[in-house]
Amino acid sequence: MTSCKAQLASKVKLTLMQAWRERWTEIQWAIELKKLLAAYSGESVDIAEILMQQALVGSSPNQLILSYLKHSVLSLRLSDFRQSMMAQESRQSMMTQEYFEIMDNSSRSIVSILERKPVKGLLQIARMDSPEDYRDFEQSEMNARGIMSQIPLSTMSDEAREKISSALTLLSKLEEQEICNEAVLEVIHAPIIPTINGLVALEAVLNTSSDIQPFVDQVLMISRLMKLSMSQLCLEIFRACFMGFMDTCDFSEDLQWATFTLLKVPRILNNMKQQMSNWEMNYDVERGLNMLLEYTHLLDQTDIKHSCDMMGQFITELQKAKVLSEDQKNTFSQKRMEQRSLLRQSDISGSNESKSFTRVTQAESTVSNILKSLDSDPIRNSDQMVKVLTIMLQGHSFDVLRLGAASAGQLHDFMSKLIRINELASHTQASNDTVRLSQWSQLFDVTFLMVVSTFQQHGLEIALPSRENEASVVVQWAQLWLPENGKYKNCELVTGEEQDKVDYILKLMLSKAEITPCGPIQSYKELIKYLPYALQEVIYAMEHLSISMEQVKDIIDNICKQNMKCFILVCITYLCSYMNMVGAHAREKPLLMLEMLIAPQGIDMKQIMQTIVDNIVFDILPEGHAQRPVRRYLLSSKETNSRAISETLRLSFNRGWLNLESIHKLDQLLSIRGPDWFCWEMVEHILTNSHIEDSSQSLSLAVAIVHLDLERLTVSLVRRLLPRLLATPDSGPLADPKGYCLAKLCVLCITAKVGQKEPYVRRFHRGVTDGDLDMDQDEIEPQPAKLRKMSEPQLTLSLEEFNLDAIADKEDGEGLPSYDVKEPLNKALVNLFSMMSTILTANKLTPRTWFIVSFLKEVIRCGGQHTRFIMQFMPHNMLNQVMRALPGIFSDEEILRICDLTTVTGRKNAAKAITVNSVTPPLDILNWS
Repeated sequence: MTSCKAQLASKVKLTLMQAWRERWTEIQWAIELKKLLAAYSGESVDIAEILMQQALVGSSPNQLILSYLKHSVLSLRLSDFRQSMMAQESRQSMMTQEYFEIMDNSSRSIVSILERKPVKGLLQIARMDSPEDYRDFEQSEMNARGIMSQIPLSTMSDEAREKISSALTLLSKLEEQEICNEAVLEVIHAPIIPTINGLVALEAVLNTSSDIQPFVDQVLMISRLMKLSMSQLCLEIFRACFMGFMDTCDFSEDLQWATFTLLKVPRILNNMKQQMSNWEMNYDVERGLNMLLEYTHLLDQTDIKHSCDMMGQFITELQKAKVLSEDQKNTFSQKRMEQRSLLRQSDISGSNESKSFTRVTQAESTVSNILKSLDSDPIRNSDQMVKVLTIMLQGHSFDVLRLGAASAGQLHDFMSKLIRINELASHTQASNDTVRLSQWSQLFDVTFLMVVSTFQQHGLEIALPSRENEASVVVQWAQLWLPENGKYKNCELVTGEEQDKVDYILKLMLSKAEITPCGPIQSYKELIKYLPYALQEVIYAMEHLSISMEQVKDIIDNICKQNMKCFILVCITYLCSYMNMVGAHAREKPLLMLEMLIAPQGIDMKQIMQTIVDNIVFDILPEGHAQRPVRRYLLSSKETNSRAISETLRLSFNRGWLNLESIHKLDQLLSIRGPDWFCWEMVEHILTNSHIEDSSQSLSLAVAIVHLDLERLTVSLVRRLLPRLLATPDSGPLADPKGYCLAKLCVLCITAKVGQKEPYVRRFHRGVTDGDLDMDQDEIEPQPAKLRKMSEPQLTLSLEEFNLDAIADKEDGEGLPSYDVKEPLNKALVNLFSMMSTILTANKLTPRTWFIVSFLKEVIRCGGQHTRFIMQFMPHNMLNQVMRALPGIFSDEEILRICDLTTVTGRKNAAKAITVNSVTPPLDILNWS
């Protein structure tokens, strides 16, 4: 042991000497010394004593030894520090787990809070009340998502991450709360959708113009309310077209359906695509056609009736309009060909009718070519123009071209060019050039008939937008004489200083000469103008026995033998107007003249001429007259209007779709009796059903029927019918499920009217003006002499004055309603809600109360802007009245839809109602669907 100690001390000393000589650094010295000491680590040597002895040699301590000792001491401390850091790291890991646990508990708390509907509803109100705070809330939610994305996956379990993400997702979805996603309108057991089918029928039969936008808006609205898929909507439109083909009875009706199906339907589909850019049109149309092919019997019967491949023509037009691809077209054509192969060849062989359908598909291009031809100079090309126009009058060619031009939106241009040519020809004067005079006479005659025929089908409005057209002879004559909608013009004429021209025409008529411009009559324009005056002189002469019947017969024969068939038309029109003005005793002689004029003459162009004449004389000739035209869909004078509409509605509702007879009869009844009577009869018929299954089909079809004149019928329903039912002592019609169906009908009609961008009347009759609506609204029912005083502020039921304070009792700083109180529907809704509020103040639970609740619930189910529009007319205290009568009848989501959260009053009412709901069990006894 002593030798080891001496040996170690010697080596330490030698190492120190070497370090001093070689000027080692402290690190190098420590390394060498450590190696030396390591060699004696197993010996019992007092290393500390040896180091101390060497350190204290000399006058001062050895710095190398001291630095090593310092290093040793620090090494011991470093080990302690390392252990301390490890302990700290362990505590940090424990804290991280605590953080995750806090986050997990917070996420569970958020989910638990948001699952409570009252809290969720109040948060919605708070969002509208403090938008700035809500933006801070949204920013915090986004920041939390950002932090979550930065946390490594390994530091957090998947379960915890999923919980936190779910909580953040719930927070992000606070803005909107969806009501029940059920269909507002549905047909429980019908094989077709009566509403869509009825709308298609009304559009095809009653709208011959090119304006398809209202129809597109309406079917998209109905499909949204019914939750129909686009493929189902396509099927309903396609099937309705083929059902329409099966319902026709003459070629003019076939042309209407062919024009709609082959020309308009492709445009309708493309219009839908423009409105819904994300719609996969090809896919849904393909599915719709595949479903249509399953109705083999319908397609076969259509082909047999018209002796052509209607499905094939329809598919071809869809492909031309780029609705279908070429491959899709070929696939469907092959499928339909396989179906047609099972039919007898004799049943589907071609006919003239099928050729006319082919012309329908070519009508648009043909009209474009004709328009170019009509742009040429009539003076230079009068002979060619006469040939073209004469060919157009053969058979049904003009009807095909007219419908094609109307569907393509070119009818106004077509009419303007015909009117221009007619006006040029009307100035034709006497000339030695008989050929040229004959050509211009034919031009005038043919264009006159074409324009008048178009006026009868589409109204004078088709020509009026142009000032040049208004100044033309044919338009001025039509405005003065041509009957409109069965109404004849006043024929009290004053001839004035032009008597010489009238006398000259009389001379021509009595002399059996050709009636052409000559003498004082300078043009056909003057002939058309003064011919009625001449006929008037003949009538006066007959009444005073100044002319014999033989002379009258000669005059009529002379007129009928003229090459100018428009003269016959002018005379017939005047006679009808004259007969309409005079009494029954004075009609005998003009009636004899009229009978002579409309007797078969074997004249050319019989088709268009006969149609024009039939339309003019129909309403003036007495019923049962031998020469009175036959009208297939005319209302019978032997049955009352009430019986007629009752029978028509009964058959239509049982059938589930509108046929041509029903459409025409309903259109006539609406025109004759007005919207109030029409609405009452229709609703009365719907309310005869006592089961919801029976009512659903009637209700669905009634929604389509209202589109005959949507605005006036909706206003009548809300303004007249509902107040009448709510005020009557008998509350039976409002008892569920009748009241439920009535509420649904009202809301659907209002929603459809709100969704209608512009006023639109789909009827044969003239468009409804604002004056008509105002006139309807002025017919106010008499008010009782005494009214019970109510504690609640009331609205007057007069549409001239409004107690706006009752519907707009706002907080300070809030303005009055922004809607137009002069709008008829707005007036009606204001009064309806006022009446409902008055009923609720009675504090009685009656069928009227349930009707009001059903009405509000249906409004809520419509959703979106339609709910907001209707609810803006509701008095602010009406919600509290309903909830006092029926606590828990509305869910929190429904309350938020009822109240206007953009106003302080609306937010207060909503918060109050939701708070009451939180302590009230839900009441759900109105589910009749």
